[in-house]
Amino acid sequence: MLRTLSATAGVAAVLLSTSALSQRQSTPPGPPPIATYWVSASTDSGMGSGGGAAMAAMMMSGRGGGASRSLTLQLGSRQPGASLDVGEHLPPPGLAMGSSLPLRGVTRVEGERVGGMPRDFQRPTGRMLIYWGCGEHVGPGQPLVIDFAKLAAGQMPPGWGAMIASATPPHPAAGRGYGEWPNDRDRRAVPMSGSLVGAHSLRSPISPPIAFTLGAGQDFMPALDLAERGSLPSGATRLGWRQAPTATGYALSLMGAGQGGGSDMILWSSSSKGGVGTAMGLIDYLPPAKVRQLIASGQVLAPTVSECLLPAEVSRAAPAGFIRMIGFGPEVDFAEAPRAPKWVAKVRLKTSASLIRGMNMGAAEGPSGVPGQPAPKRKPSLRDLLKGVVRPPLP
Repeated sequence: MLRTLSATAGVAAVLLSTSALSQRQSTPPGPPPIATYWVSASTDSGMGSGGGAAMAAMMMSGRGGGASRSLTLQLGSRQPGASLDVGEHLPPPGLAMGSSLPLRGVTRVEGERVGGMPRDFQRPTGRMLIYWGCGEHVGPGQPLVIDFAKLAAGQMPPGWGAMIASATPPHPAAGRGYGEWPNDRDRRAVPMSGSLVGAHSLRSPISPPIAFTLGAGQDFMPALDLAERGSLPSGATRLGWRQAPTATGYALSLMGAGQGGGSDMILWSSSSKGGVGTAMGLIDYLPPAKVRQLIASGQVLAPTVSECLLPAEVSRAAPAGFIRMIGFGPEVDFAEAPRAPKWVAKVRLKTSASLIRGMNMGAAEGPSGVPGQPAPKRKPSLRDLLKGVVRPPLP
């Protein structure tokens, strides 16, 4: 299972690294600001939330993975720093993380990546089968088949140049200052009870003083509690989640290995539009205006939606597929002045969830999806296998 997820994620990385179209951040008119500061806040639930130990415990207990929060601070400046210590973020008391979060620069490690990919990365073989849309059955023209042998020969699949990626935050660059949190000195966990609401400020030798205040509706988003909620007689699977009040829209995707031990990869997205881009480029931060456009075009689900049917054909093709979901959230921009500001800042929010099919983690209903009805027979899950390893059953 883990090898399958790693290989499929590697395929996604190849496609995204060569084809994603980044969203540009709008900046006030005039000369560029001295400093650009981004605050990215995410709530994550399901598989992997809380780290590897939490995921192992989750699989052993059969309960949902709970939720965790992450906060990423990124400062970019036209002024280079004299050391790796480039400042501190002063959060509101409600965040419950002390008086400051230290920002530090990064040291480049040469030789780890080649062409944007890990040095030991092996390009995939076989095919990728792409499906799309929520519904009991897939629509006409599915699946879209990508042959990796043809891809290596330079034959690009349909929709290759139409991928959607989030805007690029500040990052290390030659001759410029940069600092981030978490970092090599401070990687504290963000408490689930913490709040972003209140006054924030940044003090840094590579930036003018930055200050802004977040209000109601600009806080961490709630967990989605994504779960499989039973199957229809056709074999389609109900995927349900808890609506987030400040969500601007939702998107889901599935990655998995094909049946029969072959080298086929299965990819699906909740978008009503087919193609590589809509299947792979919608699981990251996006500004509300872009999300509204994607809802209108059918590529993102509206914020009022709380369920999606995984088509029967996809359910059968990837019975142990890995499903990811995102609830896009608000964004708020700040600037030192309306024109030619010395600094600009962006705060962006999202909530995400994930699960491995068939593990029934975090489901709000019984295993059958219908209260009071028995659970259908199923194949042993990864949790069952782990239980057997840790405590073998008695003869």
